[in-house]
Amino acid sequence: MTDGQNSRFQRPNRPNRTPNGQSSATGQNSSRGNRNSYPRRPPAPLSKTNAKASDTAHFVVRKHVVDRDEAAPLIPRNNRTNYKELNATLVRGNLAVAGLNPVLNNGPLMKTNSPATFPDGPIVRIIPLGGTSEVGMNMTVLECGDDIVIIDTGMGFGGGEKFPGVDYIIPDTEYLEQNRHKIRGLIYTHGHLDHIGAAPYILPKLGPVPIFGMPLTLALLKNRLMDYEMQDKLLAKVVEPGKPLKLGVFNFNFFRLNHSIPDVIGLAIDTPMGRIVYCTDWKFDNTPFDGQLSDYAKLAELGDEGGVRVLITDSLGILKPGYAMSEKEISKTVDKIFSQSIGRIIFTTFSTSISRVQAAVDAAVKYNRKLAITGRSMLTNFRTAFEMGYIKVPDNLIVDFKQAHLVPDDKLAILSTGSQGEDMAALSRMARDEHDTIKLQGGDSVVFSSSQIPGNEDSIQDLVAKLSRKGVDVYTPKEFNLHVSGHACHEDLKLLMALTKPDYLQPIHGDHYMLKSVGKLGCEMGIPFDHNLIGENGRVLELRPTQVVLTDDRVTDKYLLVDGMSVGSVSELVLAERRQMAAQGVIMLVLLINKKKELTAGPEIISRGFVYMKSSTALFDDIKESVREQFKHLDIDPHSASYFSELRQAVKTMVSQKVFAITEKEPVIIPVVVQL
Repeated sequence: MTDGQNSRFQRPNRPNRTPNGQSSATGQNSSRGNRNSYPRRPPAPLSKTNAKASDTAHFVVRKHVVDRDEAAPLIPRNNRTNYKELNATLVRGNLAVAGLNPVLNNGPLMKTNSPATFPDGPIVRIIPLGGTSEVGMNMTVLECGDDIVIIDTGMGFGGGEKFPGVDYIIPDTEYLEQNRHKIRGLIYTHGHLDHIGAAPYILPKLGPVPIFGMPLTLALLKNRLMDYEMQDKLLAKVVEPGKPLKLGVFNFNFFRLNHSIPDVIGLAIDTPMGRIVYCTDWKFDNTPFDGQLSDYAKLAELGDEGGVRVLITDSLGILKPGYAMSEKEISKTVDKIFSQSIGRIIFTTFSTSISRVQAAVDAAVKYNRKLAITGRSMLTNFRTAFEMGYIKVPDNLIVDFKQAHLVPDDKLAILSTGSQGEDMAALSRMARDEHDTIKLQGGDSVVFSSSQIPGNEDSIQDLVAKLSRKGVDVYTPKEFNLHVSGHACHEDLKLLMALTKPDYLQPIHGDHYMLKSVGKLGCEMGIPFDHNLIGENGRVLELRPTQVVLTDDRVTDKYLLVDGMSVGSVSELVLAERRQMAAQGVIMLVLLINKKKELTAGPEIISRGFVYMKSSTALFDDIKESVREQFKHLDIDPHSASYFSELRQAVKTMVSQKVFAITEKEPVIIPVVVQL
C-alpha cells in the first residue's frame, strides 16, 4: 500500500504562490485557494428565534447555531455527488481525518505564516510511540536522516479489568533499539510519571543518551532512577527557556507552559521541513502558584515569525468547556477545610503535585499546625522540591512522623501517599487500623486532592467508605473544589491555535475520541479539515516539501507490560486468562494413566473461584463420570510424540463443554495427566 494511493485523505495540491501574494490553483482545487470547491450548506443568519436557548438538541459550527430538528441536510442533495467526488480525491492522501467533515470549515481559513513549500531535502518523521491512543505513556520520536531525538519516556498504569495484575504499561522501543546509533538526545518536558516513569526500563536499552530537561524535572527523574539503583547512569544537562539547543539537524527553543507541576516546557523545533511546536501536558494559568506564566509572547512570535508548520498539542482537556481553572482555586478550599477541622488532617495527593503540597504547607502554617510526612515517594519528592526551592517551608513546621502521635490532634496535619487507594499505602493502612503510628478516629479529616487514575475508581471509593465508617470527615474532588485539571480546556486550545496559527495540527496525549475532538476544533478555527492529523501510536507522520502526510508506515502497534520483575512477557493471551479466571474461576483435573495409556484413577477435581466444592458434589461427580466415559472412546495414537498434549486438549474440551452445558459458565480448565 502506498501513501499516494490507499491512505484515506490527502490535502489537495497546494496553490502556486504569485509575486503579489495571491494564490492560483493549478490542477485540482486547493484547500487554501478556491474554498467554494467544498460543498457545504450556506450558513443561516442568526435570529432572535434560533439564537436563544432551546429545548431541542442543537450543535454549534463556529458562530452559527442550527437546531437539529429544523436543519436542512449539511450537504444539499444536489451537491452530494460532488461531495463523493471530493472524497474520492482526498482519499489518496492522509489517513488522518476519517470522520472529520469539510463542512466544519465554516468560516475563514486560518492565515498561517508557515511557507507553502520547502526546498527538496530530507523528510522529517514524527513518530508517537505512546500517548496517542490512550491516556498516559507519553513518548514521541523525531527523525530526520541519521538523527533521532526522543521526547519523554512515560508510563501508563495497569490493573483494572483491562490489565489485571499488571503494574505498568510502557512503550515498545524496538524501533529505537534498532536505530540507537542515530539517537542524538532525549528531552523531558516535565516530571510526571506519565512522562518520565518508563525511564528505568527504556534507558538501559538505548545506551548512553544525552538527556535534557528543566531542574525539577531532572531531579524527579533522578529520584525515579534511584528506585532502580540507576541514578549514576544519568547523563543530564539543564536547559533554559530562551536558550537554543542543537541536536543533529534539529534546533530546539524552549518556552514555559503551565501545568500542575513546575518547570513544564514546550518545544519549538526548527527542522529542514519547517517548524514544529510541541506542547506537552499544559494549560494557561494566569495565577500560577509559582508565579511563572505561560510564555504567550513566545507562542505569538513563533506563529508570526517564520510560522508554525505543525502544532502538536495535549488533548486531555478538550471535553471541558471554557478555560482551565487555576491551581490557586484549590488553595481556597484547602484553607477552608483547615479552618473548620477539629481533629487531625490527613492530606493526600500525588507526590509530584507540588502546588497541592504547597497549599497544604501554607494552610498548616496559617492555622498553627505541625506537618508530618509519610510515604516513601512523598518524602523523597518533598525533600527534593524543598531543597531546590520549589516548596517554601518555614523552620520548625515539620515533625518526625514517628513523633506525630505526641502532637495534639488539633495541631497536627499529615501529608500522605495513598490518593489512589493503593493497598499498601499509608492511608489505606490507616483505614484498616494497620498503621503503626496513626489510629484514625471521629473528628479526623481526610482530604483527597488528586484526580482518579482510570481503573482506580473502585479502590478509591472503597477506601472512602472505610474512612467514613470510622467517623472520619472525608473531602473528595467529587464534592469539593480539590482538583483542577492540569490540561488545556476548549478555550485554552483555541487560544493556542490563534497564537501559533499552524498550517497542520496533530493532537496527542489522549484517546481517539479526544484527539478527534481537537481535530474538529481545529476545523472550527480555520485549519483545513485535511490538515488535522488524527494519528495513533507507531504511525509515522512525514513532513515533506509540499505537504504533511500521515503515512501507512507503522513502526509498532504494541506496548510492553511490566508485571513484577517481568517486562514484556505478559501477552494478551495471559491477560485474557486472568480475566477469565477472575470472572469464571478455575477447575483443575488430575488423571492417572498406566503405560498402556489406560485411565487407572481419577479424575480428581480441584475448583477455585467457580463453585463451592462441598455443596456441588453432584456437579463434580457428573463431570468425573463424563470424563471416564469419554476417555474410553478417545481416538489418540498412544505411540504419538504429541500424545500427552493431545490428551490434555481433549480433556479440556470435553470438560468445558460439559460444564457449560450444566452451568453456562466458562471457567479455566487445567488438565494434569500423570503416567505411573
